[in-house]
Amino acid sequence: MKETIEISDELKNENDYKAYEFLAQLQWQIVSSNKEKVVLDFRKCEFSNAIFSSFIGAMKYIGSGMGKELNFITADNSELDLYFKRSEILKDRLKYGESYVNKNTIPFRKVDMNDDTVIDYISNILNLAPIDLTERCAEVLFKNIFEIFNNAVEKSNARYGVYSCGHWMPKKKQLMFSVYDTGIGIPNLVKKNISRDFSSYDAIMWSLERGNSTKQLEFGTPRGLGLADLKDFIRLNNGTLTIFTNDIFFQQKGNTVSANLLSYPILGTFIGITIVADYNHVYMVRE
Repeated sequence: MKETIEISDELKNENDYKAYEFLAQLQWQIVSSNKEKVVLDFRKCEFSNAIFSSFIGAMKYIGSGMGKELNFITADNSELDLYFKRSEILKDRLKYGESYVNKNTIPFRKVDMNDDTVIDYISNILNLAPIDLTERCAEVLFKNIFEIFNNAVEKSNARYGVYSCGHWMPKKKQLMFSVYDTGIGIPNLVKKNISRDFSSYDAIMWSLERGNSTKQLEFGTPRGLGLADLKDFIRLNNGTLTIFTNDIFFQQKGNTVSANLLSYPILGTFIGITIVADYNHVYMVRE
């Protein structure tokens, strides 16, 4: 008994909330399916934006955690098939010792903060970023990204794990990476511990305010400090910060902020970051 879900061109635009609405519905279909096997058929999907990779790759682990077998079908040697292999989303399909990872790849992985390689993994993200950072700025950004990873693992109560993936896109001249935890979600966490009168949008905005320390929360963290710094950096870089959590899609693109409620709530929190190539500025910390 299996269910097949066909995916076509819904995942092209990382700035369109409808793509996130589709991902939320897709996850709901997988979670609510009463079939033992679920197949995601990507053969009609020509392109999937790199920012979605951590969320897509996590689907297998969510399904497995629920006792379901989840499989991907891609058109052999298509652009999407090669990208999934390069990002190691389809690592289980490769022969022993075979690898498609190249210098532009931040491979899909389950995040384990006890694994020493996570330091190198985060360093690779910053090394791929096509921007000049002062030593102090690089240190602060590293700590911000490390905090997002660490909080996702340690504080989100991620039942089915935490996942990350990314890619330097030379044609677009953008670095995209994302972290997705399958935990309680920012709005649920903030409402539970700060104010039940908050809307999901209020909760996101609270989590982005500098000074709303993670120590204020008894049962977890909405990643307040790391996101506050990253929000400011993204604004300066004219990049994009996306937070996709529970029943809300929030995005800051440069100075522009948008938010939309989702028809289907998701597990946990997805944080996507796009850094734009900038060869004309040096970024430094404002003391």
